[in-house]
Amino acid sequence: MTVVVGNLVVGGSGKTPFIVWLVKQLQAQNLEVGIISRGYGGNSKQWPQWVTPESSAEQVGDEPVLLAKQLGCPIAVSPIRAEAVAMLEQNATLDVIISDDGLQHYGLARDIEVVLVDAQRLWGNGLCLPAGPLRESKLRLNQVDYLVYNGVRLTGHLEPSALEQKSFTMQLQPVCFRQVANPAVTKPVDAFSGQAVTAMAGIGNPQRFFETLHTLSVATDEHAFKDHHAFNQADFAEFDASKPLIMTEKDAVKCTQLAIDQTTQKPKNWWYLEVAPQADAALFDGLHKRVTALKDA
Repeated sequence: MTVVVGNLVVGGSGKTPFIVWLVKQLQAQNLEVGIISRGYGGNSKQWPQWVTPESSAEQVGDEPVLLAKQLGCPIAVSPIRAEAVAMLEQNATLDVIISDDGLQHYGLARDIEVVLVDAQRLWGNGLCLPAGPLRESKLRLNQVDYLVYNGVRLTGHLEPSALEQKSFTMQLQPVCFRQVANPAVTKPVDAFSGQAVTAMAGIGNPQRFFETLHTLSVATDEHAFKDHHAFNQADFAEFDASKPLIMTEKDAVKCTQLAIDQTTQKPKNWWYLEVAPQADAALFDGLHKRVTALKDA
């Protein structure tokens, strides 16, 4: 069976951390899970591609590599998602395939649809592209199975009752800081409290990351890049090298080599914030029942 995790709005909504949470929950129930993705940002000349923790983000995209590092489950990517599904099915025996994005990829058959929503930005002006941020009309939400709000919902914001019944929340909890060049080296979440650091983020909503650092009492010199930005040495030329550089884990998978000083061959003072996604228990209870029923049908 296939579970699509997508969004209605252009930009980041928290799909990747939600998939991490969902896969771990399903694995804890002894279900074999695989992931497919478009491989956005990857420049491979051949598709589909198998993804491992050692894969190049330049070739297959940053988010699939991040998922491979965190989950170790079978992952295949292709702009034509049916090709990625075929690669998974040829190489693994799976109970569940999760599609990272692809709500609007109607060539992909699906059994369950989950829509992630940025709880701060919500639906923008409510208009579809190019007048607004919506990929499809909000009426599409009537057809999906679950809505998951990433973050704290705005006071007083409630969807119509039919949508509220299938609405849940997810929070991202800071765990620790890890060294970009050597993730085995860690610092506690309060390690940079009261310090001035350079912070960068190349994700859909960089401000969310910067605000998380603020909650940890970190004073940030903030630099936002476009989502899926391909980093190179020139991007860091104007940064204050005397300050620690803090980034997201998604950015860190593209900066491992850049994080090593080419003169000394020692790790630079670059760190990423590891976060742990936590979603409503009732959400997984419902999803698990649906998955079990479909599996046994």
